[in-house]
Amino acid sequence: MKTKSYIVLLFCIMAGMYSCYDDDSTLGRNNVSKVSISAAYDTLTTYFGEELVVNHVKVEQSGEELPLTYEWAYGELNMSGGALKPYPIKDTLHVVSTELELNYAFRKLGTFGLRLKVDNGETTEFKYFVLQIDTEYAEGITMLSKNSEGKGRLSFMKTLTREEISAGKEPYFQDDIMEVCNPDMELKNVTDMIQHDGRLMISSGSDARIYNMDSRTFGIEMASSFAARFPNAALQQFIGISSQDNMHVYSSDGRAYVYETMLDELLVLDAFADLDVDAGIPYNKPVFVNYENSTYYIASTSKYIVTSGSNFADLDIIQTCFIGTNLYIFATRKDDPSKVYIGRTTSSSFGKPTAANMKEYTATGEICMDRNSILVGVKPHTCVYYTYKNAIYRYKPYEELPTQPVITVSDGMEIKTLSLDPDHGYLYVGVYEKNSTETLKGSLYIYDTENSRLVETHKNIGDEPVTVIYKERV
Repeated sequence: MKTKSYIVLLFCIMAGMYSCYDDDSTLGRNNVSKVSISAAYDTLTTYFGEELVVNHVKVEQSGEELPLTYEWAYGELNMSGGALKPYPIKDTLHVVSTELELNYAFRKLGTFGLRLKVDNGETTEFKYFVLQIDTEYAEGITMLSKNSEGKGRLSFMKTLTREEISAGKEPYFQDDIMEVCNPDMELKNVTDMIQHDGRLMISSGSDARIYNMDSRTFGIEMASSFAARFPNAALQQFIGISSQDNMHVYSSDGRAYVYETMLDELLVLDAFADLDVDAGIPYNKPVFVNYENSTYYIASTSKYIVTSGSNFADLDIIQTCFIGTNLYIFATRKDDPSKVYIGRTTSSSFGKPTAANMKEYTATGEICMDRNSILVGVKPHTCVYYTYKNAIYRYKPYEELPTQPVITVSDGMEIKTLSLDPDHGYLYVGVYEKNSTETLKGSLYIYDTENSRLVETHKNIGDEPVTVIYKERV
């Protein structure tokens, strides 16, 4: 799978930026022996508390082979506005070795600058690396599943580093993350999972609980139940982050709640206090819909909302999905259900689509989409993948809704969840085989979003899939 790099730095341009030498022609030689350093990798990844071994560095001298001294040191990256400054490490350096081969166990999490200094008495040369210190759980595909009692299971497949791939290591799913990382905690009645920055959150429907954990370690740090304050709440789905950086959550009691991720508090915004909503549209903006009155809502502030008003009052809305920042509405006409309406608007105004941004046609057969469909919008290919009757369809604006699926599953398997990787290059399909004889009946199928071709299969890695995400490195 594709690894998303948070910092991509090409240090080769620095190879000689901080080199210096002394002309010792007064000692009888006109040419000093210059040091040069080369390395197979400029970015290094290690895990907290595990020994990092760097033995791929090559040091050469241009002239006489003089005695060499070495110094490995690391410090905070010297960044400004997301760009590396000319000197790539801040002043405070921590020396960790004086040997050419580095063997050291780092005990800080994060991304740092690592410097090798080589001196032969006549010249000094520096080589810089990006050092990523992670946990074993820093980045990779994560599946949340549940058993028949609603108990949650976390399964995780780590994204391998280049060094691990070169060493022949094979990726695999670890299905006992909760037992390893939270042995005294149980996930109950799980309904959804989302990552926001350094937090990984899982919702629980029965007791209006949110399990809030460090995404790098899976360690649960907060697990408050809000049932006492909101006895009717049954949290079902994380919808999106508001402009105030709070997570909006849809509840089956028809309410739109807000979860303050750092304060661990659940509340209802004044803007939504009197609203009854039927669903949320997951994206980076928290949009909600009321199907009965065909109206969309988004909070502009804690006290005010933007609404679509009567713009879609003549429609029966079937589904809604974002492709990028565009909001696509799939509906039928209330006065003639055979007339299919597909329109594009934005969540900033919910304006009525123009003729160029809509498609209307009369369906001659079954409309292969309903309110049980799961939709994901693929921005690079401007399309929507969605489920209908245990198959997956691919819609391209502004065509008619397809009548033939692009992905089907074998008899006995049921599609439970649909999601995308961060770059929208891969479609994650969580499948459940209820009558399987395996202990774990949940599997993951991964498809290419450009051509709908199967890329990877991971069988029996969890219970009944609830959701799958690509957990990013932070």
